[in-house]
Amino acid sequence: MSGVDYDLVIVGCGAAGTASALAAAEQAKEQNENLTIAILERAPFEQRGGNTRWTAAYMRMENIDKPADGIVEDMVTFSDSFMDRAYAETLRDEAGETLRWVESKGVDFDFLPTMFLTASKPRLLPVGGGRAIIDALTLRARALGVEIIYETTAWDLTLDGDGAINGIKVRMADGTSIVLKTNAVILGAGGFQGNKEMMAQYIGRDAHKIPPVSEGGLFNKGEAIRMALNIGAAGKGQFDAFHAETVDPRSKREEAGVMLFPYAILVNKQGKRFTDEGVTTIDEQYEEVARKIFYECEDHIAYMITDQKMYNIPNYEEALQTDIPAIIGETIEDIANQIGVNAENLKHTIDEFNAACPTGEFIYNRVDGLATTGLALNKSNWSIPINEGPFIAYPIICCNVFTNGGLATDLNGRVLTGDEVAIPGLYAVGETSGVYYGKYPGGTSVLRCLVFGRRAGHDAVRYIGEKEKSYQ
Repeated sequence: MSGVDYDLVIVGCGAAGTASALAAAEQAKEQNENLTIAILERAPFEQRGGNTRWTAAYMRMENIDKPADGIVEDMVTFSDSFMDRAYAETLRDEAGETLRWVESKGVDFDFLPTMFLTASKPRLLPVGGGRAIIDALTLRARALGVEIIYETTAWDLTLDGDGAINGIKVRMADGTSIVLKTNAVILGAGGFQGNKEMMAQYIGRDAHKIPPVSEGGLFNKGEAIRMALNIGAAGKGQFDAFHAETVDPRSKREEAGVMLFPYAILVNKQGKRFTDEGVTTIDEQYEEVARKIFYECEDHIAYMITDQKMYNIPNYEEALQTDIPAIIGETIEDIANQIGVNAENLKHTIDEFNAACPTGEFIYNRVDGLATTGLALNKSNWSIPINEGPFIAYPIICCNVFTNGGLATDLNGRVLTGDEVAIPGLYAVGETSGVYYGKYPGGTSVLRCLVFGRRAGHDAVRYIGEKEKSYQ
C-alpha cells in the first residue's frame, strides 16, 4: 500500500512474532498481495528471540496432532475460571495443525528427556528447543521478503483521525528515534520481567530481586504493553503474578532448574522445612514452591538437602539443569556450615524427618504413596530417610520465566479496549497478550505463541486488505 514504510510491523522476534510474520507473508503471497513486512527486534542478531531462544519449549501434547487430555479444563481451572474458555478451546483445536505447519518449515518434534522425572502431563519438544523454532521461521519469513531490523526499540504508537494505527515510533541503537508509517502493528515483545520498575509496580516489594530465568527475559521491558495501554487498550492476565521456576542461583546458565527436590527435603535458612516437597508430580508443583521460596523464605532462598541415594535415581542429572556442582558435606553439621543454615535446627529437622519416614518401595517416576506420619508438615510421597553421607545440598531461588499481565485481545489477537472494542490495526500475541491467572498450565506458553501468532498474522493481512480497498 502506498504511503507507508511497511504495511505490517511486528515487534519482537520470538515464537509469537516470527509466527505472525511468516503467517502474514504466506497469506499475502497466497492472495497475490505485495505487502511489505518488518520485524523490529531489540536484541542483536546473535541474541534474537527473547525467551523463546533459551527455552526447551515444552508443548502440552500427547503427540504432534493431539493436545494433552484435559488441556481446556486445566487452563480454565488453574486460572480460577478467569481465563476465557474460548481461548483455551481455540488453542486445543488449532494446536495440532499449527505444529504441523511449524514442522513443515523444518522443525522436528519428539518426546525428548525433560527435567521432570515425574509428570502428570506429556511434554512434546522441538528438537533444538525454542531456538530451532526461531531459526526456522525467520529463515522462511526472510525468504518471503520479511525484513528484520535488529537493535531497535518500539516505544510508542500513533493513530489517525479515526483512532486506527498509522505509525510506530522506534528508537535506534544510537538513541535517535524515527516514526515508521504502517497500517498494522503486531506486538509480540514479551512481558516486563526485564523492567525492574514495572516489576515493582505490579509484582511488588523486592520484585527487583527476582531474576529472569534466561538472558532473553532481560530484553522484555514492557514497552509494548505500556504503549498499548497508553492509547486505551485494556489489560488482561494477572499483573501481580508471574510464571516461576526453581533454579540454582550460583549458575549463569539459562533455566538452571533444580527439579529433584520431591525426592529430598527443602529447608529455609533456619534449617526448617516449609513445604510438602512430595505433594504431587514435579511438573505440577515447582511453580508453587518457587513462589513460596520468594515470598516466605528469609533472603528469598531455600536449600535442597539429600544424600547419596540421589545417585540411584535414574536420569537424576536431567532434573539438575544447573552447571554448578553440588555442595557436599561429610556430616549434616558440615553441610549446614557451608550453606549458612542453623546447624542444630537442620540436624533436628532431618532426624525428625527420618524417624517419620515409612517403609515401602520407593518409585521415582510416579506418585508412590511413601508419606511421612506424625510431622507438623508431612511429606506426601517419596519420603526416604536422609542418612547416607556424604550429604548433598543445592541452593534454590525463584526465577521469573515470564510475567502474566498483558493486553486484552480477541481470538485473532486484536487488541481490545476496556469496552471490548478492537483498536483498528493493533494486535498482541505471546506474552504481550495477557491470559494467565493463578497456576500456570505447563507446556502452553510457546504453544499459544505459535497458534495465536499465526492467527494474528492471517487477520492482519485481512485487515490491511480491507483498509486498502476502502481507499480505492
